[in-house]
Amino acid sequence: MSYHPLLDQAAVLVATSIIVGFTRADSLWRVACLPLLGILTWHCVFSCPVYINRSAWASAIGGYTISSFLHYFDVAVLSGWSFDGGGPLRDPVRRARVAVIPGSRDPKDSTSRGPVGRKSQDRYPQLSSISKRFKFGLAVFFSWRFVNTPQQVRNLPQLSPKLRASRTRFLSHTALTIVVCYLLLDIMDSSADAEVSAKFYTPEKVSVFSRISDVSLEELAMRLFAAAGLCTGLISFQRGVYSIAAFLCVATRVSDPDDWPPFNGPLTETYSLRCFWSTFWHQTNTHRLNAMSNFLLHDVLRLPRGTKLVRYLRIWLIFLISGIIHVVIDLASGKNVTVHIVLLPPRILTGWNPVNRYTRSQPNTQKPVKLWQRCVGWSWLGLWMAWTAPAYLYPIMAQEESEKNGGVVPVSMLGYSKRIMG
Repeated sequence: MSYHPLLDQAAVLVATSIIVGFTRADSLWRVACLPLLGILTWHCVFSCPVYINRSAWASAIGGYTISSFLHYFDVAVLSGWSFDGGGPLRDPVRRARVAVIPGSRDPKDSTSRGPVGRKSQDRYPQLSSISKRFKFGLAVFFSWRFVNTPQQVRNLPQLSPKLRASRTRFLSHTALTIVVCYLLLDIMDSSADAEVSAKFYTPEKVSVFSRISDVSLEELAMRLFAAAGLCTGLISFQRGVYSIAAFLCVATRVSDPDDWPPFNGPLTETYSLRCFWSTFWHQTNTHRLNAMSNFLLHDVLRLPRGTKLVRYLRIWLIFLISGIIHVVIDLASGKNVTVHIVLLPPRILTGWNPVNRYTRSQPNTQKPVKLWQRCVGWSWLGLWMAWTAPAYLYPIMAQEESEKNGGVVPVSMLGYSKRIMG
């Protein structure tokens, strides 16, 4: 049976909202639905290249669907979020039990804030019980970072008090963010130069060390520029999608402005790989990756907690799972180039730990980081990105050059303005 992959994404969203909102935390239906959602995700990934011409769109639909499936595994199976319990039954990250029996505690006793933790039965007093349950499940589906709950991911940036206090101001700011992200993507699409891409950004020039004698300073500068462009494009696209979801949820009162903090942390905290991934980057995958790595290490392999071996195995396992996710995303767009790139960070992180201790460049350190330490960290991060990013970016650019509808934005506002003015 053939149908558009967007229907798979919608089905995963609805199924997650219903299961979380209408079943008990220990219900067998939660595990029984895993194969069905897995089939929907599988169909979405392999249908995206057929139904969606733009590779960027195809990878986005496939990526959000596989992420939604893993989010279901996290909240419905591992954590046991439920409407009756007013939150999760277990905390798979801290390996703790939150509630004794699902439904046995009074949700009115819940003091945690956020769309999924505060008095779930009283969260939507004007709605019927069915509507309350579905909205609770919908809020859990969109709560990838568990904002304002005890399960909130670490290093989450704070929303401005002015935006937190005013729904109208938040919606206006979010709408402006969507426009800015769209324009940035439009600028990047419009500035693509086929001659420059053919000279510097071909798959044959991904490797550096095997042809080090042929690499010029100009090419190194272009690699660094390409890495910066990749980060800018990813942040603009992901933050744009996040802002659209935030706008819709706040406008329909599924959640409050306080439930949608900034997507990324401060740019000044990118002075090391560890800070880049754990403080600046969006953290939407953090909870599920930690939950799944703990499940595999301690529930499946039965390894003890707290040892150095387990700590480094967790780093490798988290990036391995992330690599598999990105391979699936690449499959949705018709390519497969990611896994060796995503396996590089744990190698760098494990070797970077002694430098972190020397430069005090770990997140949440009590001592301030000096300017020279930040400069060293920024230089290292730039070199690492210039080394690794082309392996992911260059094949994408080559593929988009061959596409009739290349680029990200469906309608170029810059192109339209040029046609009107010219």
